[in-house]
Amino acid sequence: MDFPSDDKSMDHEFFNVVLGAMPIAYVRPVITDKGKHYAVCTADGTQLAIFPTQDAAYFAAKQHELEPMLIH
Repeated sequence: MDFPSDDKSMDHEFFNVVLGAMPIAYVRPVITDKGKHYAVCTADGTQLAIFPTQDAAYFAAKQHELEPMLIH
């Protein structure tokens, strides 16, 4: 197995190969103009969606066949 040779963030395919799992999504708190919400982000940090609760973000990721990881 080849590993990335630079210090840049690992790409989505690399995570899938190494972990042998579904694509990963990160659920993390974000502050919006309406208060604290939760963002679903890809492994490279791209924000996919924002939800009012952590549970809503977690289950939305699962519904889209992503493996959510909670970040505090």
